[in-house]
Amino acid sequence: MTNYPTKYLLIFLIFHSIFFGFGIRQSRASCHPTDREALLDFKRRITFDPSKLLDSWIPSKDCCTSWNGIKCNPSTGRVINLDRRGLYPDDRLINTTMSGTLSPFLGNLSSLESLILSDLKNLTGFIPSELGKLTNLREMYIELNNLEGSIPSTIKSMSKLEALVLSDNHLTGPIPHNLFKKLKSLKYLDFSNNNLSGSLPESIENLSNLTSLILTNNRLSGSIPPSIGNMDSLTSIELSDNNLSGPIPNSIGNLRRVNFLNLENNNLSGNIPTTIGNMIRLVYIYLSNNNLTGKIPPTLSKLENLLYLELSRNRLSGPIPPQFANMSGLGSLILYGNGLSGPISPELANISGLGNILLSNNRLSGPIPPQLANLSDLSFLHLSGNSLTGKIQ
Repeated sequence: MTNYPTKYLLIFLIFHSIFFGFGIRQSRASCHPTDREALLDFKRRITFDPSKLLDSWIPSKDCCTSWNGIKCNPSTGRVINLDRRGLYPDDRLINTTMSGTLSPFLGNLSSLESLILSDLKNLTGFIPSELGKLTNLREMYIELNNLEGSIPSTIKSMSKLEALVLSDNHLTGPIPHNLFKKLKSLKYLDFSNNNLSGSLPESIENLSNLTSLILTNNRLSGSIPPSIGNMDSLTSIELSDNNLSGPIPNSIGNLRRVNFLNLENNNLSGNIPTTIGNMIRLVYIYLSNNNLTGKIPPTLSKLENLLYLELSRNRLSGPIPPQFANMSGLGSLILYGNGLSGPISPELANISGLGNILLSNNRLSGPIPPQLANLSDLSFLHLSGNSLTGKIQ
């Protein structure tokens, strides 16, 4: 026979669950009208949407629960995520396009934390300065489009921003000098493959948490600021294919976490800093096609993790440091097109994983070490354009 106190307790729990659950459902706020209008204005400016990425954005439906690519804060109804990327995984990989312009009303999405409109290919026009009002934004990905004009200086107000990716557009003009003054949370910065000009702003030193600095393939000029040595969270520096000039600052050796350094295809001059030997996590070094002079610093041999060393097409002189034979992990040694002299050390053959040795068009002399034939991973050996004797059997 059921115990009455137990029976009433069960009834109470059932009714409590029903009403409590109903209360939770009722507490979910519907789409905020300001956000709904901002998103509908964005949709109105889209002229071509072949994959119907915005078809679910129907005014009579709740943007928080019925619109694809939208996520809201359930208690406020404010939009926190907007994601309509052109390349995304579904049941199959979807690769689509969208034509139109960015609405300035997107700046009214005051709670927005994530803005992803990448790889839509045909978004055109300017980046609205109103986006600077998105002070809660943590990531902005609008790369791989056809956007033009300058980078809005108003982005400097996005103090919570952690990822800023504007690459592969047609952006022009200088990087605003004070853009990075308040972006101390920024970890990932990619402005590559645009037409940006001018110098690297000094405010870049404020990016104390930045791990990736990617400005490849622009028209940036001037020198690399010595203050880059203060950015000790960096793991990747990619400044290749610009018009940068002057020396590589000695302070770069302070960056002990960097594993990828690419400064090739610029107009950099002076010696390779000996301090690079302090960048103990380096795996890849690309310094080719500059105007670097002087000797290759033997301190590079301290880079025990180095896999790829590319110093070709400079004006380097002196010998290949014999200490390089101690770089046991090196896979590619690319030094062609310099003025290097002296012999090739037979001890290079001790680097068992060496697969590419490109030393052509230098002033090397003496015998070709026959020990190089023992390198089982060797794929490319280029020694032409020197004064070497002998041959590899």
